[in-house]
Amino acid sequence: MSSAGKLSREEYRQQKELEAARKAGTAPPARDDDGREINPHIPHFMLKAPWYMDAGKPSLKHQRKQEACKEEAGLDDWYVRGAVAGPSAGKYRKGACENCGSMSHKTKDCLERPRKRGAKWTGKDIRPDEVVQSLDKDFGYDAKRDRWNGYDPSMYKDVVHKYEAIEEERRRLREEEIDHQGDAEPAKKKEKKRSTDDAFDSSSSESEDDEKYAEKADMVGQGINTDTRVTVRNLRIREDRAKYLNDLNSDSAHYDPKTRSMRDAPYQGAAVGDFPFAGDGFQRAQSGTADMQKMQLFAWQAESRGNAAMHMQANPTVNEIQFKEFQQKNEQHLAESKSSILERYGGEEHLNMLPKELLGGQTEEYVEYSPAGHVIRGQERAKAKSRYEEDVYENNHTTYRIPFLLHG
Repeated sequence: MSSAGKLSREEYRQQKELEAARKAGTAPPARDDDGREINPHIPHFMLKAPWYMDAGKPSLKHQRKQEACKEEAGLDDWYVRGAVAGPSAGKYRKGACENCGSMSHKTKDCLERPRKRGAKWTGKDIRPDEVVQSLDKDFGYDAKRDRWNGYDPSMYKDVVHKYEAIEEERRRLREEEIDHQGDAEPAKKKEKKRSTDDAFDSSSSESEDDEKYAEKADMVGQGINTDTRVTVRNLRIREDRAKYLNDLNSDSAHYDPKTRSMRDAPYQGAAVGDFPFAGDGFQRAQSGTADMQKMQLFAWQAESRGNAAMHMQANPTVNEIQFKEFQQKNEQHLAESKSSILERYGGEEHLNMLPKELLGGQTEEYVEYSPAGHVIRGQERAKAKSRYEEDVYENNHTTYRIPFLLHG
């Protein structure tokens, strides 16, 4: 329905009568620009187009998926921003910005500081024309506001070299500080340390120990206290990769930011051993989770039988000891029952069977068959015959058939 203009009473009444006739089937349904019929029973709020898509005629185009008018830009597509087309002009040109003299924008869109007298009247300090690129591809809302648009990653090497120099100087100062503290120790400490080294037959001197501590102090994720010479380990280091960064594909495994868990493998269709992370579910299955669940089930069953002291969380040591004893007794009971059955009924020789590969008659011979079942390449395997006579047709039979047993 169109939302343009206000209808009079007579027009409104005619419109309502026409809608009622279309719903009753006495009047033909309305058609859109493409010739499609519009169902008269569609609600008015769905049929009415918004103001920015209203064509003035009944249509359902606003309810259908809009076709992309431009090709979407990729990650490697850039657009020029802030570049100039060339040197500045020598004099003011007609149609240029009255404030700065550039031809790429108008006066109301000028981002220069408003001058007391613009370039139109002074003819001085005329700004160069900016590059206005025609965007053939749709960059989208985020791409147009990308702060890293056109950034050259090779420029970051200067930052890396700067911080490497800072770390090298910091390491040298730490080594000097440790050496200075080692020289300032009292004589008693030195004698005690020398006697201890001699007692343990240590070949490393005090200076070598200081160099060792200095090297450890520069390790990633560690800090050192120069007074106590104790390294403090930081569990969160820069080399740790977040789970959601393993695969940036939008169709990858779901990541829950609240619990920081990714149950499925982020790499779809790949072997588990090819990648360092295969999902929390896989890692949990590889650890002792199954044994922990068996112990929990054992504690619940023991508690249901009246043993209130069995509790997985309150008394885990006793629970684990009794669970191991239960497993040993269970295995012993199974072995005893198996031996008693073999002693009574026999048949132990049937347990010592050949491997499945030998039972199936697998060989290294290559045989290729056609879709019809004929041998194309290689030699067909000989069919194993039984101990009974085969291909013996009695009573004038030409084939061997199994008779059907009809039950009334």
